Amino acid sequence: MNEATTPVGEPAPMGAAPTTGLAGGETTAPYAKRLRPGIYRRHHYLAVVVFVVATAVLAPMFAESRSTQFLVNLWLVYSITGIGFYWVFGLAGRFAFCQTFMMALGGYMGAWVAQSSLGGGFLVQVALGVVLSAGVATAVGLLVRRAQAFYFAIATIAVAEMGRVFFSKAEWFTGMNGTRTGIPPIRLFGRDYIAESEVFWIFLGGLALVLLLAAVIERSPLRRDAVAARDNALVAAVAGVPTGRAQLTLFVLGSAMGGLSGALMGPWTGTTGDTSFGIELAIGIFLMLLLGGIGSMWGPVVGAAFYVAVPDLLSGFDKYATIVYGALLLVTIILMPEGIVGGLGRLRLRLEGRWRRMRPKGAVDAVG
Repeated sequence: MNEATTPVGEPAPMGAAPTTGLAGGETTAPYAKRLRPGIYRRHHYLAVVVFVVATAVLAPMFAESRSTQFLVNLWLVYSITGIGFYWVFGLAGRFAFCQTFMMALGGYMGAWVAQSSLGGGFLVQVALGVVLSAGVATAVGLLVRRAQAFYFAIATIAVAEMGRVFFSKAEWFTGMNGTRTGIPPIRLFGRDYIAESEVFWIFLGGLALVLLLAAVIERSPLRRDAVAARDNALVAAVAGVPTGRAQLTLFVLGSAMGGLSGALMGPWTGTTGDTSFGIELAIGIFLMLLLGGIGSMWGPVVGAAFYVAVPDLLSGFDKYATIVYGALLLVTIILMPEGIVGGLGRLRLRLEGRWRRMRPKGAVDAVG
């Protein structure tokens, strides 16, 4: 809603009514400017473009070896599933332990299509993996829609455990001993993408699309409804906010991103197994969001980079790598409880506050 304001140091004109222009966003009061929530003043689309361009330029420059390029690709895939978990946990406030199950589901579906008589191409494999994960998430979300907090987490743990048992038994779908090997590589427009440097562009494009979707959600009523339900579900429901629908929608979208990342990993590595999506990765996804920042769509992207890069940098300290890694996690959480992105945001606000205090007292803010 637009609201008329008068700049600092100047009185309101005599007889002027503080009206708000509801037609076309205009105001009749002089010096009026629109007041918008902070989330609407952020240029997410521009940030996405800058991020994609910077990654496209810098990543090939620094990723000279195959192992380093592998880590970059892993970071891109983990960022996709991390953004999905941000929607589920960060916005909707639903602690779901089934994100890795959704990844496995998407990976198995894509591998099954690739190795079956259906003969679907890479895009078909990915699409079916996303659809299956979203469909299962919809069924699970509807069944446990009344469960809150701890009970929802227990329900998703049960879903993940049932999925693990299913994967170990359904060899027609998951392969011998729950592992499918020999998955064909990524093939688009008549070309196979096998080298790590080639796969990088496919994954970067996928992450760019997910980030654009995240930017849309950040400025949508869906986000407002989900945050209201997360912070106080009873008050939000009394106010008429569709809390259940918002939470279910974000749970389905977040799970679909898990299925997308799983479907991408199969053709990339050539294999899909339930051991690749175990409890260690489930905890790792939570750490990505916690370290990067639970209050921003960029949190999982930064957290995924930390999660992937730090263990590799500590590989030279074989005996003490686990201890040093744990200490780094602890120090980061203590010094930046809002995560890396949240800590940087807090630093920016402090610098802006100091700059404003240094301005002349008679300075007037820019209009509009």
